[in-house]
Amino acid sequence: MTSRLFKAIILSFFIFSTIGVTYATAEKNNQVVLISFDGMRNDFMRSYVKDDKLPNIKDVLERGTMAKYARTVSPSLTAPSHAAISTGATPLKTNIVSNVWQEQDKALTNKQDAFHSQLEVDPLWVAAREQGKTTAAVAFAGANPSTGKQADYTVYYGDTWSPSNQEKFKFSNATGWENAPDSFSPLKEATFTIKVEDGKNQKIHVLALDKTDDQEENYDHFIVSEGKTMDAQEVRPDEWGSVTLKVKENQTAGFWYKFTSADPDLKKEAVMYRSAVTSGQIDGPDGFPDQIRGKFGFFPTQDDDEALEKGWISRKEYEEVSERFVNWVTDVSLFIKNEYEPDLLMFYAPQIDHEEHKYLLTDPRQPGYTPEKSKQYKKYIEWSYKLADEVVGKTVKSLDDNDHLFIVSDHGMEPAHSALQPNKVLKDNDLLVMDSDGKIDYKKSKALAIPSGSAAHVYINLEKREKNGVVSEEEYEKVRDEIIQAFEQVEVSRNENGPVIKHHLKGIWSSTINLSFNGIKENTKDLFGYVINAKVKPYQDIKKITQNGKTGEQNAGDILLMAAPGFIMGEGESSIVKPSPELGTHGGNPDREKLKAVFMAMGPEISAGKQIGHVSNLDIAPTIYDLLGLKTPGYVEGKKIEDLRK
Repeated sequence: MTSRLFKAIILSFFIFSTIGVTYATAEKNNQVVLISFDGMRNDFMRSYVKDDKLPNIKDVLERGTMAKYARTVSPSLTAPSHAAISTGATPLKTNIVSNVWQEQDKALTNKQDAFHSQLEVDPLWVAAREQGKTTAAVAFAGANPSTGKQADYTVYYGDTWSPSNQEKFKFSNATGWENAPDSFSPLKEATFTIKVEDGKNQKIHVLALDKTDDQEENYDHFIVSEGKTMDAQEVRPDEWGSVTLKVKENQTAGFWYKFTSADPDLKKEAVMYRSAVTSGQIDGPDGFPDQIRGKFGFFPTQDDDEALEKGWISRKEYEEVSERFVNWVTDVSLFIKNEYEPDLLMFYAPQIDHEEHKYLLTDPRQPGYTPEKSKQYKKYIEWSYKLADEVVGKTVKSLDDNDHLFIVSDHGMEPAHSALQPNKVLKDNDLLVMDSDGKIDYKKSKALAIPSGSAAHVYINLEKREKNGVVSEEEYEKVRDEIIQAFEQVEVSRNENGPVIKHHLKGIWSSTINLSFNGIKENTKDLFGYVINAKVKPYQDIKKITQNGKTGEQNAGDILLMAAPGFIMGEGESSIVKPSPELGTHGGNPDREKLKAVFMAMGPEISAGKQIGHVSNLDIAPTIYDLLGLKTPGYVEGKKIEDLRK
């Protein structure tokens, strides 16, 4: 064989091999849609499916693969858990250690909101975009465009310009309306004022119309508008309407409204429910924000507990408010999917978590428990799961042949009967000192606990780290030991309509994760690498933190407290334990049954009708990287789910 012929053969082989690889890649072209249902419990989901209450999710399970359960990170809170889903990294790497935390070099009571903080490592929608994929994220925790460029198409929570209200007003003869429609009775008008966040008062006009030709004053349609113009919709008293407001230059917001009381003759005071004035953040190519707002309107309010509690709206109307938000997010997400065909779309629904926090009344020790109320509240939770099922149904209908659907949750939910106040323990041991006005004395306080859900980070008021730090380098270990001892030695008494029951705090705070305080540093494996006292380890790292800026250790407390089942962490220093203000909680040990999350997937490369063992929420991101044919970043700690694909 001549040298020239040999080279020709090699060249031909290379060409055909390259063509084959290119063809296979083009053929594959996988796309992924991921929905996160906040708070969806694994056991609840399975029970509802078994009872045929979730037909669309049942269809996904028959056509796809379901994990026995999904295990999230510690603490099992919304922000850290969603960060784990989107990055495959633990809280120590994402720096999202709680829903709230104390910021270094600021007042000890300063609280940073995790949902407005930047992840320390790139989430899927950023890393995939940087590898050439088109990505979209809608209302997904961590995808806040105000912290930097996120997905190619990003929609996120914005501002609340004014809280909801019950508006009351009387009508008088109308004047000055442009191109007013015909009315069988004289036009009537009223006004009310909304004070938006920057203090500006905006007058809102209401026009009443009589559109029934019955020779009686029968006002049956209303127009609500920022000005006396006909650019707003007409609504009946039993219908919802909306108003878009210009709150700042080039920025709009809006509210939804419904007349809950309006006599046909309008001689008495009319009553109208008005939702909060809200706006969203929309980031994408030129024209994309205007397209979304033009087609779907303003970013609506997520829910309105206050209006329900005050009787401004009925339970049915409360559900309509929540449904509007979930449907808005879903419709926007699926519009982006169909219009722009992103390789990765991730969106979020909050209603299950919200209902379980309010209505998970299953333990007789819970405040206000009765069998009748528990039964009624279970219906509210079931409604939230059925709404999730409707979202799944819409999404499945939108899927193409090469689409893969992932349905996940960040954590489950436990019933709560009592709230623990860790700052009371610190106060009783002179570690937290109050002045004569009941405010924290920074010059005397050595520590403060910042709670969230069933977890609380304890921050030592350290010199050179905190703004008013008083604990020196030499004192650090001693103070930390004092804090640990304080929590180990205190007992809690709780009267449960019978004998006083005493709980040793050692059991409440720590034994639920099979750790004593003395063993915390050596037992991090079961917490997915989350180092509980990670903020300083050892003290000499403090200088490194302050000199080099942010590190993965910066946001974590010096001690992490996690509550036993039935307990949440509360604010205040009045008592060690008090009745829980919420009926549902999470943040505790993710191995507990009620805190286990869900994982299911379907698509052309996913096995059908299959159940696999438990997975970690850290495994979701590497599995999606693999499915999209992308390189998995080095910071990812999870592993791709081997049993998922055919």
